[in-house]
Amino acid sequence: MNSYARWRRTLIGSSLLLAAGGIWLASSVLLVAAMAPIGFVAYATVTRPPKAESDLVCTRTVTPMRTVPGNTARVTLTIHYQGERLRPDIRVVDGVPDDLAVVGGSPRGGFTFDGKESTQLEYTVRARYGEFEFSPVSIVSRGPATGSSTTIELPADGDTQLQATYDPEQYPLSERTIPITGEITTDRGDEGLEFHSIRQYEPTDPASRINWRQYARERELSTIEYRAQEAAEVLTVVDARPGAGQAAGLTAPTGTEFCVALASDIIDSLLADRNPVGIATLGVDASELHSETLIPTDSDLAWLPPRNTAASRTQIQLLLDAAAATVAPQEETSRSSSNGAPFDPIEIIDRTTQQTQVIVFSPLCDAFPVELVKQLDAANRDVSVYSPAIVDSETAGGRIAAVKRELRVHELETRGISVVNWTPTESPELAVEQDLARRTQ
Repeated sequence: MNSYARWRRTLIGSSLLLAAGGIWLASSVLLVAAMAPIGFVAYATVTRPPKAESDLVCTRTVTPMRTVPGNTARVTLTIHYQGERLRPDIRVVDGVPDDLAVVGGSPRGGFTFDGKESTQLEYTVRARYGEFEFSPVSIVSRGPATGSSTTIELPADGDTQLQATYDPEQYPLSERTIPITGEITTDRGDEGLEFHSIRQYEPTDPASRINWRQYARERELSTIEYRAQEAAEVLTVVDARPGAGQAAGLTAPTGTEFCVALASDIIDSLLADRNPVGIATLGVDASELHSETLIPTDSDLAWLPPRNTAASRTQIQLLLDAAAATVAPQEETSRSSSNGAPFDPIEIIDRTTQQTQVIVFSPLCDAFPVELVKQLDAANRDVSVYSPAIVDSETAGGRIAAVKRELRVHELETRGISVVNWTPTESPELAVEQDLARRTQ
């Protein structure tokens, strides 16, 4: 029994005792006194806390609902009061996902309604990679006449999710392919969709590829060749070492998170285009994942060879999740200069062939990934780099780190290596287009 119910029963009991005493003693004073508690009960009943389930409707709007990691989203929570009670006091706390930081405004608010009306609270969150569900709105309602309150969790109408992903439509792959049908158009004639050339007819050629127009005109058989569409064997390397877990600010995603985010989306695109894809995560101990599919190594490197199966997709996601889990609190990563357990790049070179294309995802916060890429390039591996610029250029130390990072990017580009150098607040698609344009000049 709550305090309001006890208070109400006490007043009603007092009123009944006074009324009974007034009738028994024929005292008008006691009868009038008996009316006072009843008046208090009646007033408290009219002004008691509203029934939030029926009197309140919450509507949430998230703008935009889909963005990229590191960007912000504005959340507007509208509270509609539809009750009849007088001046209810409402305290509201929106159900912000635990993993999202509020960087502007507040998801909390207190409101007093004079009738059927609406009010709003607005706040801004910084997006991280993934999909995040908002929880129901916590509401505490009080009436003006009593100290009682009610607390409920009320689901909000409207938007309930914020999604932050990349959706790349292109990625820097060369024409090094393997003889498996895929989506990369080569400069070799075979079966495909795009015209390549016309050659002399051979008895084993299928009838569908005979140039029937030339035969009708010249009575000579010839065969149409199309540009072959083959698959690329791709190895993605994700830098999840402690040195990559830096961020531009306390609420900003880390370099590791950006690398995992973009790697996940590019891997999905590669697999959808029927390319065999493998993954190597730097800074992840494969022995702790308890997976029989992963190839064990002697260093801090988890490895899955290029494949395109349902099982391999599950293992790739396992490794990406493990890479994301290496992110340490900002105050720890800012103090740490450790690069993780050492490993020799020859481990990657020995497990790949010259037909394997390697995509490295790293914020290039230190020299190690540069040396890795240079050794892969020297071993005639077709290698490209995706690098998020996550250094804080507003401080002296951040500006120095930014200059060093730009020098690393320039060093790789001068060797002819494709470096997609993008700012996380922008779409990497633009950086890909700029990189392709630069290499074709």
